[in-house]
Amino acid sequence: MEYLDRDSAPLTESEWNKIDAAVVASARTSLIGRRILNLEGPLGAGTYSLPYSVYSAKPEVAIDMNGEGENNIIEAASRKLASLPLIYADFKLSWRDIETDRKSGLALDVSASAIAAGAVAAQEDDLIFNGNKALGLEGLMNVSGRNTIKLTKWEDVGAGLADVVRAVNTLATAAHFGPYALVTSPSLYGKLVRVYASTGLLELEQIKTIVTGGVYYSNALQGDKAILLETGAQNSSLAIGQDFTTGYLGAEKMNHLFRVLETITLLVRRPQAICTLE
Repeated sequence: MEYLDRDSAPLTESEWNKIDAAVVASARTSLIGRRILNLEGPLGAGTYSLPYSVYSAKPEVAIDMNGEGENNIIEAASRKLASLPLIYADFKLSWRDIETDRKSGLALDVSASAIAAGAVAAQEDDLIFNGNKALGLEGLMNVSGRNTIKLTKWEDVGAGLADVVRAVNTLATAAHFGPYALVTSPSLYGKLVRVYASTGLLELEQIKTIVTGGVYYSNALQGDKAILLETGAQNSSLAIGQDFTTGYLGAEKMNHLFRVLETITLLVRRPQAICTLE
């Protein structure tokens, strides 16, 4: 990966390893989209776009004794081309800080790299869930062809569970039978952390018995919003060109600039496997 120019940075191999570990750890703690989507790649940092198929018809099968019945052939309704944008955040290490840490026998302070990685991770989730209008990219929450249901007031005990059941029924009617994953806004998630009726169980735990693919909250969803989707690469996935990494940008007034970056895109092959609660 010569384009990262890491050999030009005034860092030892162990110092680079510390930065890499901090970047991965910081990103991993906040990424939600990757927990519900299958990953494809890495395809390479030079990958600008990726073709993929989109399916719209409800699959049908035939059942008879001789195989001569009529049934719909499962085939792509269209082919699309998804671009892989570059997500990045830059940070600076002072040459004096590097020298001080070395002479003091301290480990290199990599806080700036962790902060940059957290910012990139937040942008990744925003792209996955909300898309990017300027780049012409749709997200899980606004992709064309998805199912939608109206969100009720989750302040009422049991309302959240009832809405999730309605969303499950909506997907099942469209022949998407699970497993399902649920992602809510932080405010909605908090309303599920309460005892449901006289069961002695949290409403959240009741939902988890239905949503076996995981229940999460993401800061990419603000206000009263949630999304239920059937997991599986046949439905949606995250294509990775260059996964999280750090490159060296060069020296500026003796201090050193670095960049945390990645290239990714969301592929929604079956939008009808998604139900947003809005």
